[in-house]
Amino acid sequence: MPLWSPSASPEGKISRATGGRVRVLTGDDTRALHDLLDNDPVGNTSVAAALQHRGTAGLGKGRQGAMLLGIDAEPREGTDRPLASACWLGSNIIPVGADPASAEQFGRAASALRRRVSSIYGRSEAVLALFEATGWSNHREVRADQPLMVMYQEPQMSPLPGVRRSRPEEFDAVEQACAAMFTEELGFSPYDHGASQYRDRIRGLIHAGHSLIAVDSETRQITFKAEFGSVTPQAVQVQGVWVNPRWRGRGMAAPGMAAVVNYGLRLAPRVSLYVNAYNTPAVRAYERVGFQHAGTYSTVLF
Repeated sequence: MPLWSPSASPEGKISRATGGRVRVLTGDDTRALHDLLDNDPVGNTSVAAALQHRGTAGLGKGRQGAMLLGIDAEPREGTDRPLASACWLGSNIIPVGADPASAEQFGRAASALRRRVSSIYGRSEAVLALFEATGWSNHREVRADQPLMVMYQEPQMSPLPGVRRSRPEEFDAVEQACAAMFTEELGFSPYDHGASQYRDRIRGLIHAGHSLIAVDSETRQITFKAEFGSVTPQAVQVQGVWVNPRWRGRGMAAPGMAAVVNYGLRLAPRVSLYVNAYNTPAVRAYERVGFQHAGTYSTVLF
């Protein structure tokens, strides 16, 4: 075999694994991908934000750059080639508009590429079908039941006083709070997947105004924090909600989230999040704020 052949390229591997049903998207598919994402702005916030940042559905930079896969729909007269479903494939895998059958094809494509990923997440039915099709067994955990919740209007309850955007000079304290939340939530350190990338991500959130905190006036410790992990003109997705253990049990979570929603609605008409169903106190707090259920996510952690 020569050193390179079409069958050894990512496109060739994907085509062979899926019988030609899945293809790698190009810049020419950008408009069609936007149209597909617009069908579910709450469920697709993270991919829509990534596409907004990249500006194209084409391949990312480098050998391990993120790519977008797609399955074509039947063409409609007078329109560009439409997409029936798509899938973000980078350090995370996120199916878009996929039913179980198309998610299975994306799982076969991902398996053929043999890339390391941190997680698979998104709408539950598609995620679980995709994961099963990969045949991967090196996962840490499957969180199959994660309510996806959304708000369209300001909360009726009073927000937690003092919640504000964090400042660049507060980076060290914000990083410590973020790392504590991550480790508590996932059971391993965020630095396991690259300390510099994790810190860059936190700096980016702070500089974008997407990191929110409340600080105790006496101890100067962060008592509450949350971030807007993904932001588009149509929706923002909240992540990293955390109450400092020293201040838990004081009813801060719901009013803290009320403040977060108020900030989020300045950026987009929808504020969403997803949460583990077994975290009953968090689910109830979000419901008190006014969040409504909008389906179910699943996450597979590696």
